[in-house]
Amino acid sequence: MRINRTRLTAADIVAPPVAPDRLAEYRRFGYVSDQTMSASVVRAACQWGSQPAVIQGGHQLTYQELLEVVERAAAWLGGAGIGPGDVVCWQTPNWWEAHVLGLAIWHAGAVSCPIAPFYREHELRQVIEQVRPAAVVTAESFRGFAHAEAFDDVLAEAGLGDVARIVLRGTPRGWAPFDAVIAHGRRQESAVVEADDPCLILFTSGTTSGAKAAVHSSRTLLAETRQLADAWGLSWEDVAYMAAPLQHITGVLNAMTIPLLVGASAVLAERWEADVAVTDIMRHRVTYSAGATVFLQELTDAARAAHVHLPLRMFACGGAAVPRAVMERSEEQGIPAARVYGMTELPTATVMNRAYPFDLRAETDGAIAPGVQVRVVGSDGEPLPAGCAGELLVRGPEQMLGYLDPEANRAAIDDAGWFSTGDVGLVDGARFVTITGRVKDVINRGGEKFSARDIEDLLVKHPAVRHAAVVPGPDARFGEVPVAFVVLDRPGEASAEELSGHLRATGLARQKTPVAWHFVDALPMTPSGKVKKFELAATIDTVAAAGRQR
Repeated sequence: MRINRTRLTAADIVAPPVAPDRLAEYRRFGYVSDQTMSASVVRAACQWGSQPAVIQGGHQLTYQELLEVVERAAAWLGGAGIGPGDVVCWQTPNWWEAHVLGLAIWHAGAVSCPIAPFYREHELRQVIEQVRPAAVVTAESFRGFAHAEAFDDVLAEAGLGDVARIVLRGTPRGWAPFDAVIAHGRRQESAVVEADDPCLILFTSGTTSGAKAAVHSSRTLLAETRQLADAWGLSWEDVAYMAAPLQHITGVLNAMTIPLLVGASAVLAERWEADVAVTDIMRHRVTYSAGATVFLQELTDAARAAHVHLPLRMFACGGAAVPRAVMERSEEQGIPAARVYGMTELPTATVMNRAYPFDLRAETDGAIAPGVQVRVVGSDGEPLPAGCAGELLVRGPEQMLGYLDPEANRAAIDDAGWFSTGDVGLVDGARFVTITGRVKDVINRGGEKFSARDIEDLLVKHPAVRHAAVVPGPDARFGEVPVAFVVLDRPGEASAEELSGHLRATGLARQKTPVAWHFVDALPMTPSGKVKKFELAATIDTVAAAGRQR
């Protein structure tokens, strides 16, 4: 009996559908098919049986071994009444068991709802209330937080005390241990679902406000998977390294769906540690990875310190600004990186690989992906000519079905299917995209608006600056003024006066120089490496005088 639980169908997503002519066009590009994620592990095992599928710590599973444990876990889910349309939430570290259960959810025909590992009770309540899961998966505890206990409390508050529960590496009361789950009989046939049925709910990073629930189908997710695999030229000979959470689109694609498609191996990192990453990449001969700027920067530094040349032939960098200086250092270290642009809602708007000239990889965010359309519009909503900056609208075969919230869909997607990204950028005559900022990532100083990213890009060019974020601070006279948060390579290596002078020396307008400086040990970030600027802005009091330093 299903009480107060969500059984999700495509009809539940109130958003403009893909027009038939556009769907036919996507099929011509070869990225859209009728395959489903529920059958993906079976297909992979048939093709890549003895090939290593997932590696984490001291554990390794071949594709055939992966299929067996996935079938056992799916059988347990089926026995618990979990089937097509049921939502299963999972919040775990990047453990091999999590990889298995993430795939078992699809094999059972259910809807996978990964939850960011850093979410706590407040965010869990928001997620659980929106998706009303039929089952949950988590670790008993990790890094000092009692995940299972938090789920127990939140589920009880939501009136969902009867949902099925699986725990990794623990035995709390009321939870089925992973070992018991995979001791079940095997479900040798994947559930029957349609390509347009919901299969994945991802919550957006929430860097500026509360997260939204983006829903993908097998059709959209596999379109994205094929897009990236083709662009990067991936095959069964490749090995991925994934430190981004499996609960983020980066982890879903690079550790799960792409390897399944091409037969690659996925090496999972429990947490990001650059020196450990260097060791793992060398040991497993990793060929590609993806992540935000901070991962590329720290990996480059760690490889240089270890005096090693990594076997990577591709590092896709996105999700946050990628300064040219970071790209230059990685190139010098033999790590061929490329900037790419996408989002949870449409993960690959652009593509790029090591074959592109360095200047294009360092100065643009990639070429518009096959089948994807990008439109640049002004504040009046009218299209702008090539080379002019404005808000980017996108649509394409990998675009989500929509958000769970109909109001969010109405605000973000027009009747023609164009998704408003909130990003500001331009498209040149050769169809290369360059992101210049966010629609809301601007500082309005007395009516004069300018990009925070321009200031950040100049700050990180100073040799002492490791990371920088600029946010608007309240000001009695101008309304808003720029406030900088800076992470130095070594504490005390630079002062506010020195950095202000550095900005002046670049020719930056005086009005754009931050009036307050906060030197911090680290910037608050999402697991994908995006700075949570709303948290920084919340710490700022009214700026009383220019030059304040803390």
